[in-house]
Amino acid sequence: MNKKFSTLAIACMASTLFSSTQAATISQGTRDVTKIETNKFYQLGDATAGKVLVMVPDGNGYTLKLKDVTAVTDVNSTLWSIQYSYSNNATGPDFTFVNKGTGIPLMVNPGDAPLYDATKTYAAADGFVKMNGAASSWKWKSSTETQSSPFGTSGLISYFAKDSVVTLVTGATATPNATGNGYTSSEDVYLVKAHASRDKWEGRHLRLAPITAGAVTLTAKDLNTKLGTDPEGDSFKLGATPELKVGDNSVLGNVFADKTFRAWNGNNSEAIVGNENNTSELYAETASLVPEITKANGYVLLQIVDGTKDDKPYEDTYLLADTAYIDGTSQNLKLIGFGSDKFTTTAHTPAPYLSAGAKNRDIKSYMFKFDYYPTSDSIAVSIKSYMDKGTADATTGSEWQTTNAVNHLITLNKLTSTSEITVLADAGPANVRFFLGEGTTNRTSENNGVYVIKNDKDQYLAVPIYNTKKDNGVNAWANAPKWVTVKASEQEVMNMPAYQWVILKDHEETSEIAELSTVTLINREFAGVKQSIQLRQEEGGAYKFVAGGLHSIDSLDIKPVTAAALGNEKLGYLNLDNKVLDVMSYKFNYLHSYADDKFIGMNGDSILYVKDAELSFFMNKETAEVPYGITVDNALKAKISGLKQLKRVMYTPYVKTSKGNLYITLDSEGRYKMTSDEAKAKKFYLKENNFYKAESVEAARPYYAFINVAATDSTKIGSADEDLSVILKDNVLEETRTSAFAIVENNAPLYRRFNTALDGAVEGQEDAPKLLKFKEYYRGEYLMDENNEKFKNEGVCYLGIEREDKVNPKAGLSFVVDTATIDNAPNGKIKPQYFIYVSQSEKIAEPAKPCELDHEHLNGITEWTCPHAIPAKPGFTRAKYLVSFADSLKAKDADKLYQFGDYTRVGFVDAMHIGDSLYVLTNGFEELANADLDTAKIKAAYKAAKIDADYIIDLKSELKKDAHKNYTWSFRYINPDKAAAATVENLDVAFLIESDKEASDLDVAPINGAWLKSQNGCLVLSDSKSSTFENARTGGDNALVFNIEIGSEDDMATDNETIATSTVSVVATNGAVIVKGAEGKKVVISNVLGQTIANTVITSNEATISAPAGYVTVAVEGEAAVKAIVK
Repeated sequence: MNKKFSTLAIACMASTLFSSTQAATISQGTRDVTKIETNKFYQLGDATAGKVLVMVPDGNGYTLKLKDVTAVTDVNSTLWSIQYSYSNNATGPDFTFVNKGTGIPLMVNPGDAPLYDATKTYAAADGFVKMNGAASSWKWKSSTETQSSPFGTSGLISYFAKDSVVTLVTGATATPNATGNGYTSSEDVYLVKAHASRDKWEGRHLRLAPITAGAVTLTAKDLNTKLGTDPEGDSFKLGATPELKVGDNSVLGNVFADKTFRAWNGNNSEAIVGNENNTSELYAETASLVPEITKANGYVLLQIVDGTKDDKPYEDTYLLADTAYIDGTSQNLKLIGFGSDKFTTTAHTPAPYLSAGAKNRDIKSYMFKFDYYPTSDSIAVSIKSYMDKGTADATTGSEWQTTNAVNHLITLNKLTSTSEITVLADAGPANVRFFLGEGTTNRTSENNGVYVIKNDKDQYLAVPIYNTKKDNGVNAWANAPKWVTVKASEQEVMNMPAYQWVILKDHEETSEIAELSTVTLINREFAGVKQSIQLRQEEGGAYKFVAGGLHSIDSLDIKPVTAAALGNEKLGYLNLDNKVLDVMSYKFNYLHSYADDKFIGMNGDSILYVKDAELSFFMNKETAEVPYGITVDNALKAKISGLKQLKRVMYTPYVKTSKGNLYITLDSEGRYKMTSDEAKAKKFYLKENNFYKAESVEAARPYYAFINVAATDSTKIGSADEDLSVILKDNVLEETRTSAFAIVENNAPLYRRFNTALDGAVEGQEDAPKLLKFKEYYRGEYLMDENNEKFKNEGVCYLGIEREDKVNPKAGLSFVVDTATIDNAPNGKIKPQYFIYVSQSEKIAEPAKPCELDHEHLNGITEWTCPHAIPAKPGFTRAKYLVSFADSLKAKDADKLYQFGDYTRVGFVDAMHIGDSLYVLTNGFEELANADLDTAKIKAAYKAAKIDADYIIDLKSELKKDAHKNYTWSFRYINPDKAAAATVENLDVAFLIESDKEASDLDVAPINGAWLKSQNGCLVLSDSKSSTFENARTGGDNALVFNIEIGSEDDMATDNETIATSTVSVVATNGAVIVKGAEGKKVVISNVLGQTIANTVITSNEATISAPAGYVTVAVEGEAAVKAIVK
């Protein structure tokens, strides 16, 4: 591909990888600029153009120097792009200056500038100007074009406040009141600030003029590397304007633009043998060749790159001025054409060297000189010498004997209808403008994105954990990245940002530049590890490579990360869901090739080790999510769509015990142990190090390294395998071995959820209401209505407990257990809360009825809105709900009615569940039949009595909370690790009945709580301030441990077999229900699961309807539904 040099040269800007042009000779420019053009590069110099401003490295940044132009070897450092714009009401343009060699603007920080001191001589101790600020707009010239004379010198001034400026001065000795400049005695440049009105600078003001840069004679290396933009380049091609096309405007075309060349200088040192390609020098004979074609003398040889012996420069052909005229010009113009020929070599040890041209060839006709003019961006090509044809035969057999030994420009000669490239015999214009092109190149680039990079050994470029401390300073790139062998079965690089690289093109000014642009590699996790490189790829090659650098790797397989990895902000580190942190515990499963069932446990000395014991840790988020890795700002998002800022969280693992929490810490021997002292707790980042499928699990899962985040020096948890105890010790990050652990949810259920076959669940209706009996595990007693007269009080219905053989036949043992929060509360599935009730009855919803009177409805009133219409009435469930009397402890006679000693009692209240509300019936409403209950009247009465807030419960709101409630109950497993595997009702699935917790404790699985207990035979709740779960689960504090039995409708029936509802009566008998007084009405009978077993219209005053034995609901049209037991 043929790229213009002015395009290519931009691509070397701001690239630390590229070296700028190392010119053989830089000549002094000319102060002749009368118009500033933004598409050109100028030097900024003094009035003589002998001194120019250059940008040079200074530590980790850049500074400015004023140097003699002929002493500079890097021409690009002397060149500046000058851009300008006009702001509102400005007296002149605002200028910006960008250095070509670095791509960095002339930009300063006013905060670094001291106040200008007219009396002092500035020196190195004052600190040279630094290119590190935001001030980059300068006042310089009043216009961008002069009328006739070239621009003179002017100082650069930048306003950083309305009345304050910064400017540049030199270290020249002060000349009081001087208005010019006298800075020839110092090349150093300093930044100062002053009042905007100052106009005298004591002869040290840095005053500059735009200079047309002088010619730069290019070496062979300059040509082959395209002025340093392609450091590994070994050929070039020229472009030219005007363009010559064979058969169109030329017979021969332009050999300089049509062919690809490899330029060579000469060297007479034997040391060059074998190193030619690195230096672009050939081993040549001292007398006839080397004096002309050394780097210092400026002439080069042009090997023709055409696929024939290109890799054998001592045998290949070279361009030369031919011993032949261009056809049709031999009689008059005698225009010299160009041809090719080999060199003559002389045998020598260690290798033959170039010694002469081919037979009858003047060796100097092989020598070309390339002078580059940076400002006009053009190259003048000349030839050292060529031969003219003589008039007589020569003794050598050639008529071409006359030598033209003067440097001659290559020119374009326009003939009658065509133009041809030839040698300019006399002084005159070249008529052709050459520019440096790409030549043959294997340079390529990569699109902006995030990638993983492999070499030809299938190793990944990464910053592994053991190298993370090398992510700092100027040597980060050299020290931190490593080629790491990754086993696909053990690690997943898509999960590990330290194995991923953000690749950004350094230059995208045009699509052509972007195709070949260098790229900067930035580690996604460690942004300080970065490097600009030039990617290369041979035509048809499958892999890209870097010629030198990148840790000596030649072949690179660069693949983009997945969309999931690109957009996952939690990538790389453990980041648990906040919602479960308070209730979920975790076990740390050790990754080992021989066993996958070992976890972190604790021995008798509180030392942590890996073996069979398993500790369950809770994970306290020590910090909120904090960003890490490369900063993903708007500019980066614009380059890489979908890229997310990485975030991580620090954790403090701890174990809950009845005596308080235990935390991980270190002992004096560097061993990890548990402590109750929270101040000594260690904090960790959990970084993914492996992704592995153990035999005991169904799918691969991440394993994390525990990075101990210390204030001074981070370390990691490691396992000591020198003995059988496998104690966990503190390891330095540099340790190449890294221990890793899977963070396994302790999925042992904390609470019982009645949705399994063991609980009598029906498939498809697992969480439907259940009829259950609660049997105390150790004494075999059942919960029931309290029948012990010693524990009863008039007006209150208590929960009691007794052995089955002592139960009053009228007292039921079965309870309806109905879900309350499973699908509502955040942790409803972890801690299900249930309603428990008995004596359930239902009031069927009644549809609205229109006005049936025979009268006209006017003014928009319809039969549905007429006052005679009957509104719909919602249905409801009425039952005796089991509650804690904790909210009644301040009521009158509470110590008698709602307490037993110091303990809170539990019992039943009459309540109706309608819609999203629960109405506790009191103040006489509990005496009413279902048909007479009206929620509007209840609300009004409760509001008047100021009890509506306590007796009308908003279930829609309350059931969305995990908080304990006085009217719901949870069933806390005492052996959660065994519960999931249990197949029979035994101690493995036994539970405590939980009502409340200590105020400061957790809503789920509190350490201190209120559980159902027996106090001298009376059922009460334990004191949540003193009662602990560990104590209660083992039978301490008289806590009761329960199992369940499937309940029976027989235990749920009311005391009377005949239930009166208005004038209708329902009598349950053997195998049937007798309905009286319901002639003409529809009767629906359903079982406990709500399934309809009869649906009929009664045709007589007394009807017998067959029904299966069990608990049934009888709904008579227009009446409240009642429950009965069919025998």
